[in-house]
Amino acid sequence: MSDVIRYALAVRRARALAVLNTLDGASKPAKLLLYGGAPPPDFGPAASALVEIVLSKPSGTISDTAELILTGATEGMVSAAGRAAWARLVTGDGQPVADMDVGLPGAGAAVELPIVDLQPGALVRLGGAKLLEP
Repeated sequence: MSDVIRYALAVRRARALAVLNTLDGASKPAKLLLYGGAPPPDFGPAASALVEIVLSKPSGTISDTAELILTGATEGMVSAAGRAAWARLVTGDGQPVADMDVGLPGAGAAVELPIVDLQPGALVRLGGAKLLEP
């Protein structure tokens, strides 16, 4: 048997719901933050984000197939020039929930952007986002 773990649908739904409840546990809405450089180990403090995208509240829904579908409430304005390399989902209180890689479409990254070289003043919109487990 391989080292791949597959969870039953009910377990995947419960895990997705736990992530959603964690994201929405604060009074303020959760955010998706985009960063340049390498992510810090073990969810350590990060440098200033290139852009913050505020999620709606609730921050998403759970599909019948246990996908956590995130919804962005606003566009985020890029605050500094840089190449987006990784992203962090945080609660409304700024507590990290998940770190993900960023890349161009087709690169296999968890977060795909049509342009990763970001310029100040540009707007980034969350067009659609699904978090899922195999």
